[in-house]
Amino acid sequence: MASSFFSPKSIGTRILTAICNLIIVNFLFLITSIPVFTIGASITALYRITIAILAGDNPSVIKDYLHSFKDNFLKATALEIIYVVLAAFFGFEIYMVNTMMETQYSWAQYPAYFFLAAIFASACYSFPLLAWFEESLRQLLKNSILIALSNLPVTIMFIVITGVIVFLTYEFTVILMSGLMFIGIAVIALFYSLFLKRIFEKFGAKISFKEEEEKN
Repeated sequence: MASSFFSPKSIGTRILTAICNLIIVNFLFLITSIPVFTIGASITALYRITIAILAGDNPSVIKDYLHSFKDNFLKATALEIIYVVLAAFFGFEIYMVNTMMETQYSWAQYPAYFFLAAIFASACYSFPLLAWFEESLRQLLKNSILIALSNLPVTIMFIVITGVIVFLTYEFTVILMSGLMFIGIAVIALFYSLFLKRIFEKFGAKISFKEEEEKN
């Protein structure tokens, strides 16, 4: 029974392989995100691997991660800069309302919160889209917004779950950070990828490394 559990095609082997892949890609994500300006490319490469795992492709994690990171670096960095600039603008607006305006005008900050949520919603889809589709920067931004709106329940779930994780990490920093640095970031991306893969396939996409390898 033990031998069948650890046979190459058994469920046990596939689960252990997936866990090892998640640990490796989590480590790669952390290392490649250290310069900060590379976080966009790191997120893109992360989703390249997690969605491929769900597709049953058994990717070569290190090779495919670094390949995606390199190929998508410029567009991913441009996306990151756009999102950071926009988020900084609306964040500064909230700061100004709370520090320099009277309390009776506190309502003026609410539109900024809406736009911050919209920016995050777009980012939830644009980096995974970049990981799997050849699109211009303009198309990525446009399609990410359209997908976010057409899949609003999933988008809201992404926002809420991410907000809860950030809050819990703030409250329980040591425990949560330890988990995130070991495997947690990859697990979260894998969970989000469950929905992203279905959404992409709903639009006619075929998520697979195997087809690309056959073409090459």
